Amino acid sequence: MSMIKKFGVLVLILAMLVSIVAGCSSASTTTAASASESSAGTNETTVAPTETEPGPVTIDIGMHVANPEEQESTTWQIIQAFKAKYPYITVNLIAADTDTHVQNMKMAAQAGSLPDVFWMLPATAKEMASAGYLLDLKDYMAQNTDQMTKLADNMKEASNLDGFQFGLPYQPLITGLWYNKALFKQYNVEEPVAGTTFSQLLDMVKVFNDNGIPTIAQGAKSPFSVWAFLIGYARYGYFDKIDAIQAGTEKWNNPDFIKYYEKIAQLRDAGAFPKNIAITDYFESVQSFLDGKVAMLDAGIWAAGDVSNALGEDAGFWWGPVFEDGIGNQKVRMKVSSAPWVVSKDVEKDPAVQAAVFKFLDFYYSDEAAQISLDTLVVPSIDFNGKSSQNSPAFNAVLEQLALPDWVSPVAQPDLVIPEAQQNAMYDSIYGVMVGTYTPEKALDVIDAKTK
Repeated sequence: MSMIKKFGVLVLILAMLVSIVAGCSSASTTTAASASESSAGTNETTVAPTETEPGPVTIDIGMHVANPEEQESTTWQIIQAFKAKYPYITVNLIAADTDTHVQNMKMAAQAGSLPDVFWMLPATAKEMASAGYLLDLKDYMAQNTDQMTKLADNMKEASNLDGFQFGLPYQPLITGLWYNKALFKQYNVEEPVAGTTFSQLLDMVKVFNDNGIPTIAQGAKSPFSVWAFLIGYARYGYFDKIDAIQAGTEKWNNPDFIKYYEKIAQLRDAGAFPKNIAITDYFESVQSFLDGKVAMLDAGIWAAGDVSNALGEDAGFWWGPVFEDGIGNQKVRMKVSSAPWVVSKDVEKDPAVQAAVFKFLDFYYSDEAAQISLDTLVVPSIDFNGKSSQNSPAFNAVLEQLALPDWVSPVAQPDLVIPEAQQNAMYDSIYGVMVGTYTPEKALDVIDAKTK
């Protein structure tokens, strides 16, 4: 080969090397720019993967409050701890008030743009599952038996539709009657305990009424605020009847439910409720209880902080009366799934996203997250024996009641297994009897009318 030809080959080789180096440099620059662009407009920092971690991935989580940090601080703190444990997973929170959130999720389902995991009302979640928008979590649960055995059966069953596991519990819904121990002591009334009967409750009402003290704070202007009275439904055979009622072979106006509504009427006639119940809302009824003007309050675990601050060691919690003529097991408490986390079926299209979503669920139902819940005065979804770092007598009173042996929870709160129109009619019927505008028969007819 001549010198000229050799020189030409050398030049060609050098040119190729320059091109390869330039290409590598360009690819590196492009990758860095892409990573920078992906984090633009967010406060999250995506950490580069290590040998033991997958590559960076983002998951969208839909929340039912406009400001999760303030309005759902427990979940917010769990998410922060999750991000710290898995820094390669970026969490994009999509937050709006409940009504807006539900509407947004319905539209997103139709548009194929659902968040990867999101909170949803039980009835709407069932509709989405039936329409094919949600991932069946049955396989996930089967592969995580250690985690899933920590969830009570009723908490899982609440989000199961004919074998399709469309969700997992967000938080437990715990409701009952708060009571002021100081008022019971002042008027020499024996405090209620698990198993206290309806007849004994009437005796309490008489003493308090004779002394000008309403027994149970209720506010009819907030018609949904009848949680303790929903427990009563479960003590009159509700879950043995509800399927037949929905099928049209049974009615709400039946002898067993009439017996229950007659008990509510007896409480009204005995003076158990405030005289201004018809013009009072839930928040006003809470304040009257916190001010020591009423002996009991129909509410739930969410009120523990306010009750502790107002009453301190005088805070008590009760599952409500058992009934001598009740139907079935009377040892019924109310610890049920309030609403589920659900997962978009579209996560199946991206294995990395699906793996990240499952990591989130793993963490959400972990002991670490359960301790965060206790420390923020929220009962964990899983069975967990930890102790709260907070001194809250009211919260501790609830935990004591939850620890009672032989007391069981139904699959759901009674109003959460029926359509919205029936739910509203149920609330109206209960308050109608409390206020005195409905007889027990008329009240149940109101729900039957909506069921037709």
